[in-house]
Amino acid sequence: MTERAIPRDSAVVDPALDALLTAAGGPARRAIPATASAGKGSNAYQVHTYPTKVPPAAIEPFILASTEPGGVVLDPFCGSGMTGLAALGTQRRAVLSDLAPGAVHLAHNHTHPVHPDILASALRSVLLATASVESQLYTSSCPTCQRQDMLRHLIWTDVHDCANCHSPIRVWDQTDDTGGSSRRLTCAECGHTQTRTGVKGVHSEPAEKAVACSSCRTLQRGVPDDVDRALLVAISRRKLTHWLPSVPLGPEREMYRRSALHLRDVNNVSDFWIHRSKLALSELWHQINLVADTAARSALKFAFTNTAWHATKMRRYNALGGQRPLTGTLYIPQLIAEGNVFEIFRHQVKQVSRFYATHPGLEHSEALVLARQSSATDLSWLPTSSIDYVFTDPPFGANLFYGDCNVVWEAWLGDVTDLTDEIVVNRSLPVAAGGKTITDYEKLLGDAFTEVRRVMSPTARASVVFHNADDKVWSALLSATDRAGLAQTDVSILDKVQRSMKGYKGRSGAELVPFYDLVITFTAGSRTATPELNGAGAIALKSVREHLENLPTGANEHLNQQRSLEYLYSLAVGAVIANGHHPTGLSFRSMEGLLRENLTSEGGRYYLH
Repeated sequence: MTERAIPRDSAVVDPALDALLTAAGGPARRAIPATASAGKGSNAYQVHTYPTKVPPAAIEPFILASTEPGGVVLDPFCGSGMTGLAALGTQRRAVLSDLAPGAVHLAHNHTHPVHPDILASALRSVLLATASVESQLYTSSCPTCQRQDMLRHLIWTDVHDCANCHSPIRVWDQTDDTGGSSRRLTCAECGHTQTRTGVKGVHSEPAEKAVACSSCRTLQRGVPDDVDRALLVAISRRKLTHWLPSVPLGPEREMYRRSALHLRDVNNVSDFWIHRSKLALSELWHQINLVADTAARSALKFAFTNTAWHATKMRRYNALGGQRPLTGTLYIPQLIAEGNVFEIFRHQVKQVSRFYATHPGLEHSEALVLARQSSATDLSWLPTSSIDYVFTDPPFGANLFYGDCNVVWEAWLGDVTDLTDEIVVNRSLPVAAGGKTITDYEKLLGDAFTEVRRVMSPTARASVVFHNADDKVWSALLSATDRAGLAQTDVSILDKVQRSMKGYKGRSGAELVPFYDLVITFTAGSRTATPELNGAGAIALKSVREHLENLPTGANEHLNQQRSLEYLYSLAVGAVIANGHHPTGLSFRSMEGLLRENLTSEGGRYYLH
């Protein structure tokens, strides 16, 4: 296949973009997969936190169906850059863009590997330069043999004042074997019980330390001693000598309100770290910026931004191990696991190195993926009809606020997401304070998909990953694609296998949340509804009945999942959309009622009468 000549809309020429767009390739129209699944356990998925990701292995079948080798794939809501990885894995090229500077940072580093040997050499120089600071900040005695070694983590507990006798009540003293605790605390002195949530002015103190003892050869836990406490006092008096990000945070942010950060005295992004972590992170960031090799420096920053997230006060204590913050929120727990920043960084670099060691782009000398910071509503830097295929995962209404959730680590890049253009639906932030309504969301999505339609070649497809429990958000998405001149051709079910926290809540019945995504594929054109099927509920019920009639008898995990409310809801919404209708009135909650009225329910699974 010959190279393509792409007509330019602008006199501005970007050589890297031009080289990528004019490569051999093109669109294709092979069959779209009806279902796709992939786990989240790969190195690619685990190397850096991000609120949502579609595993590359789940994207690859859609790229193979819609492009020829060398074709160009666009993701205008690229997030962490998984579409770029999928493109590399299928010998395609990719243009990635996102409003968030943090997303562009991740997308670039996910798709531009550095040889592990080069990365290891750069790491050694940074660790050598920071060794004395780590020793000063984290030296502690082993609780078992008293040997001086490195602190691995320190657990901080919230301490409440008893409302009756004013005695201190430590949350740590009232935890179970997993580290969890009741929402109510009982005073050991007077027996008074009170809530531990929604309380302002609570202080914290050290409760347990874990030391990586080289003599005992295992992690040793014990109560912090007087030396540990004296060190914390001395550290609290040390002044920062290097830069630390400063971004004001307040009620103008959705997640500030939802996470009740005013109760935790958080007014600036710097308030997410205790002072010892600030000293360590600022020293580490300073030394990383002195690394001469540009690619190695970028890779170390990639590991650092994940380190900065893991080193916040959001890092939850878990008695079973695996301390980490919750994704998709800014929640600060009542038991904080303060980690050794340098130990976390070493671990993160190892993860990056393992990821790069088998990276599909390691053997390519030319750049096959380009990541740009850009609003999806303005792709004017891309020529008309220049893209062979679009695969994207736009924001899901009010589900996640990426600009807020990523600000903690994104701030280290010296730039944060401009929330003005973020495509979301606010629930806590009033319109008068800058909040966006479902109407605003639909308009911004429409602007984005209009740009997508413009840059698609005449025979190209666009696949959109989406899920929501609210039928109004589904309708907003479909109205936006209608306005952009995109016609739905296929609807597929995507299973990410490992659930998010919200997915687990939905499965347990604690919260109504669908955890199967739909992949809706479009081409240029107008939507046409099937006339003989009218009404979302009727179409939904018909599709569910047909599915259950054809489902084999028996019981196993795969069959049980296909009888779950979550799976049947995704199936039903997909059927409604496939028939050219909006799922009006078909919310997740109303779907549950529809199934209960018309089917038999046993143990959270549905059967025909």
